[in-house]
Amino acid sequence: MEYYVVCVVAFVLVLCVVGESVHGHLMTEGFTDGVVPEYFGRFFPKRADVTPGQDREEGGWIRNPRYSEAYVDVQNLGYKADFCRVVEKEGQPESRIVACALAGQEGLDSYTYRTENKRSGFRFSRDDYFRDVDGDGKEDYGRILKMTPAPKDMWQARVVLAGLVRFKTGLEITDTAPPPDIADLLWFYESSMLWFRWFDDMLDYSENARLQIAGKAAVDETPRKTKTKGLQLNRLPNEDVNVKTFAEQYLVVGENPAMEFDTKVQIRELRAFSAWIYMDAFSNNARFFDFGNGAGKSNVFCGIEGRGPQLAFGEVGARPGPLNEVCSRNPAVEQLPLDYLKTSDADVDNLDCAGLETVTDTYPSDEKKGVVPDKANLIFEIWDTEQRKMRIRVLQCIPKHRWFHLALTTTDDAAFRPTWHVYLDGVRIYEQLDGHMPLTSMLTKNYIGRSNWEDVSSQYADGDERFRGALFDFRLYRKPMSAAKIKRTVEWGKQKLQGPLVP
Repeated sequence: MEYYVVCVVAFVLVLCVVGESVHGHLMTEGFTDGVVPEYFGRFFPKRADVTPGQDREEGGWIRNPRYSEAYVDVQNLGYKADFCRVVEKEGQPESRIVACALAGQEGLDSYTYRTENKRSGFRFSRDDYFRDVDGDGKEDYGRILKMTPAPKDMWQARVVLAGLVRFKTGLEITDTAPPPDIADLLWFYESSMLWFRWFDDMLDYSENARLQIAGKAAVDETPRKTKTKGLQLNRLPNEDVNVKTFAEQYLVVGENPAMEFDTKVQIRELRAFSAWIYMDAFSNNARFFDFGNGAGKSNVFCGIEGRGPQLAFGEVGARPGPLNEVCSRNPAVEQLPLDYLKTSDADVDNLDCAGLETVTDTYPSDEKKGVVPDKANLIFEIWDTEQRKMRIRVLQCIPKHRWFHLALTTTDDAAFRPTWHVYLDGVRIYEQLDGHMPLTSMLTKNYIGRSNWEDVSSQYADGDERFRGALFDFRLYRKPMSAAKIKRTVEWGKQKLQGPLVP
């Protein structure tokens, strides 16, 4: 019996040799598609000379740990034994390739089964993966790419197919059924105008903007982390230090060398903002972001009001009776259209209180009954030139000393006076009817963690101070965020932060 088995195996090998000599293109580096059966492939083990976690490889190649590396099956062995990773020649990022160390070829070249390199136009993405897309038994290499030229914000999971001797060149297809985590990311990419994850880098994943860093603001860029502390800004040791003297960290955002918003990032298209936030302290009028042309000039900003807990009239440490009572807007008066355009929305500059109105407030309070909460008021404002057009003000909802997720979104992407919703930790807490949209595109002073009013003070208030804490997963969208998208964003962020932990 053993004699017959040996004869059969020998016969198969002879066929392989003859086939290779006549039709060499049928052979992979060691195996033939459909010739070597699955049980025979199991005699070819994983490589021991090229393994996960290595930083350097032979021949001057270095591993790029910011991309996927995994045991996959590019030879159709029936099991995952080929180790694929992203490598490049040291000091030559244009040489970057995806290369696979094939099982059963211990000590042989591990860069022959590969993709094209970056220099030749092959595009890479941090959001990459391996999956058999065309059902041929070989796993292909996919990644999320921005499609150009194309309409704004078009993203696809593009796949290069595994071939016989290397990944196929000149042909990529769209993966219409990517893995669930990639599908989530594709959803997050849709209509993104800015997307700073601040997990382990400072990149804008929407590929629209760049950053200038003031005061050595930083993200821990250690690759392959399982948890992040986000972008650290002015993490001072306590609340008693002189913030104006020591808090120097913020970011400047822009799409060109002059750090302006104009073409790729048009704030007049803004329909949603989303971010994870951690506040060490309620510094005076701290801004999560402030985009504009100076103080009171076409600003769109979001932050807190004052230094912490206060009522509509600014009483520190006070709180209204029911959570759903706030000072209402003044009664509307008849105006000519041109006069209306010169006034601010809701007459917010007039502090006469005309009574109380009921607003949506479903956020569960985490304060004990009868205890004044140590929370700040949320402020979101939109200005047209030097006129404030909209102010959203949600009382005592912003906590400190814990991560929270904040999202503001319109309910419509076409209306001139859309409804705005405010979500905290995935729960809608406020609704603003007949809101406004930004009207200016060209903005020259765009800050994260800093106010455009920083150097402006009056007899009534100190100058605005820098944000103190951490930020993570900062996004601006051209289309509204649905409740489902906000919920999934919160779930995704919790996985990266591992719960509401102190960073």
